[in-house]
Amino acid sequence: MSENDTKDNDNQGTDSLNIENKKDKKIEWSDENENILVEWSDIAQCYKWLNARAHAKFSYMHAWFTIPAITLSTISGTASFAQASLPSNIQVYAPAVIGTINIFIGILTTVQQYLKISELNEAHRVSSISWDKFARNIRIELSKAPHERMDAGHFIKLNRQEFDRLMETSPMIAASIIKEFNEKFKVRPNVPETKYFKELRKPDICDIIVSAERYKYGYKEKEDEIEIVIPDDKEEEENIMKKSTELMTNYFRKQLDEKNTIIENKVKEEDEKRSKKENLQRSFKKTVVELANRTKSQTKFLDDYVNTFKNMYGRRPIDEEIRTYANELIANNDIDESILLRFMAKYQHDDVMNIV
Repeated sequence: MSENDTKDNDNQGTDSLNIENKKDKKIEWSDENENILVEWSDIAQCYKWLNARAHAKFSYMHAWFTIPAITLSTISGTASFAQASLPSNIQVYAPAVIGTINIFIGILTTVQQYLKISELNEAHRVSSISWDKFARNIRIELSKAPHERMDAGHFIKLNRQEFDRLMETSPMIAASIIKEFNEKFKVRPNVPETKYFKELRKPDICDIIVSAERYKYGYKEKEDEIEIVIPDDKEEEENIMKKSTELMTNYFRKQLDEKNTIIENKVKEEDEKRSKKENLQRSFKKTVVELANRTKSQTKFLDDYVNTFKNMYGRRPIDEEIRTYANELIANNDIDESILLRFMAKYQHDDVMNIV
C-alpha cells in the first residue's frame, strides 16, 4: 500500500470519528435555546387562538348552509309524497314549487362546496388542536428543571420539524380574524392582563415583522446596554393624539399655504398681463399719435410749397417740380419718401378733379 493511500484512509477515519463525536455530543440547555422555544410556543398560542376563532366562524357558516338545506330537503321530499293528496287547484303549482325548492337546495350546496366551508372548518379545527398540543409540549418541557429535560439539540430538532410542518399545513387566516386578534389583546390602561401582550412573540401575519438582527447570538447583552423607558399607556396615548393633531394641523396648513401661493401667483400673473396690455396700448396710442403728427407736419411742408408756388406763378406746380423740391427735404430727413408718395397720389387725384 502506498503512502498516499495510507493518508487517505487516516483522513476518512478522522472524519468518521468527528461525525460520531458530534452525534454523541450532548447540547446543554442555554438561554438562547430557551428563547427559541419560547418564541415558538408564543407563536403557536397565537395560531391556536386564530384557528379556533376561524373554526367557530366556519362552523357558524356551515350551520347556516347545512340546516336550511336539510330543512328544505325534508319539505321537498314530504311534498313529493303528499302531492296526490293536495287539492286539485293546488296540484298544478306543486311541481313548480317543489322544483324551485330543489333548485335553491342545489344552489346552497354548490356554494357551500365552492367556498370549501366544510373543509376549512375541519382544517382550522385540526390546526387549532395541533398548535395547542405543540405549545403545551414546549411549556411542559420548559417548566422542568434543566437537568430533568430532554437533550436540548434533539428536542429543538423535533420541535423545529413539527413547527415547519404546522406552518405548511395550517390554512390561511382571514384578515378580519387577525384584526379581531389585535383588537382583543391590545394593551388597555385599565386591564392589567393585557400588558403581557407586549411580551408575546406574535406571528408575522399579525402585522409584526422583526429584523433578524434581534435573533443574533449575544443580542440580549447589547440590548441591556441601552436603557429603555416605556411610557405610561395613558401618557403614550396622549402623545400619539398630540402628534396626530400636529401632523394634521401641519398638513392642512401646508395645503392652505400652497393654495394661497397658487392664488397669489395667479393674481400676480393676471396683474402683470393687465399691466403689460395697458403698456402696449399706451405705447401703440403714443406711436399712432406721433405718426399722425409727423405725417401732418411733413404734409404741411408740401402744402406750403404748393400754396407758395401758386401765389408766385399763378398755377399749381407739376409733379416734377414737387418731386424736385421734395428730394431736397428727403435728403435733409425733413420728410419721408412714403409721405411724398401718399401726397403725390392724392395731389394727382385732386389735379384730375380740377381739370374735369
